[in-house]
Amino acid sequence: MLAFCRLGLLGLVAISCLLVMGRLWVESLRSEPVAVEVITVPPGSTASDVLKALHPSLSARERSLVFSLYPELVYVQYGKYAFPHDTTVLSAMGQIHRGDSVIERITIPEGITASELFARLSAHDALGGELTFADGVWAGLSGNRFSHEGAFLAETYFWQQDLSKDALLDRAHQALLESLELAWTNANPSVRSIIKSSYELLILASIVEKESAIAIERPRIAGVFLERLKRKMRLQTDPTVIYGLGERFDGNLTRRHLREKTPYNTYRIDGLPPTPIALVGPDALRAVAHPEITGDLYFVADGSGGHVFSRTLEAHNANVRKYQLKR
Repeated sequence: MLAFCRLGLLGLVAISCLLVMGRLWVESLRSEPVAVEVITVPPGSTASDVLKALHPSLSARERSLVFSLYPELVYVQYGKYAFPHDTTVLSAMGQIHRGDSVIERITIPEGITASELFARLSAHDALGGELTFADGVWAGLSGNRFSHEGAFLAETYFWQQDLSKDALLDRAHQALLESLELAWTNANPSVRSIIKSSYELLILASIVEKESAIAIERPRIAGVFLERLKRKMRLQTDPTVIYGLGERFDGNLTRRHLREKTPYNTYRIDGLPPTPIALVGPDALRAVAHPEITGDLYFVADGSGGHVFSRTLEAHNANVRKYQLKR
């Protein structure tokens, strides 16, 4: 009986020693740097797969020992992970367990065209797949009223997990739909008496977007265009002419261009062009929904990035001579 007890005690001591040695070995991983600086954890990956990628020399039994002592690390989240210099194996596993993956981002600038957006997405390395088009139309476009132009909100988008180009474009499209609906629903009653739909609001916002990069000016510029629409005056805005010229525009807008009849030449057509002419951000939508209608009918660039406004053609011509013709 005494011998049996001694054997049992020795066994416990041996097990305790093994556990201590095991823990000491695992603890040594706290100072062991990872073998890679960047790792992508695909969906369905096991913790053992991830640990092997971080420390290729570990055997399956050794990896199993790690998880027996740190069972919380068995749960890993997929994504792309980057590790600072000298990150240890256990620290990296903890980062993947928490889902502290790389935050990717893309900024869609205000005022670019849809084709420019498609080119940016196609060249973005952190977005997977390719954009899906059917007969030249992006597959995720909502309804028949939208053209590509203006259908995506100019904003900065972030993501951590794998994301496809189509998924990012859909996010930008849905963001535009939500922002546009909010702007139209909350638009001033005077605005809704001049323009008749949210799509017309979007078209006008795209013109405002192209006319000024200064956010504080946009409500006043929107007010000028709305006042002109109210009075049945043509908008006479150069960015619509340029958009209608397409690839023929070489950077020099001429009198011949202003006389040319296109669906977008607001010197020749009444009202709004048929579609937006650029992608818009939230500020431009809000500017049209809540404009500053002051009675101004004209504005001209002042040469410093802003504009000078006027109510009469005589005052406008004087401003043109002063700021554009410099005389």
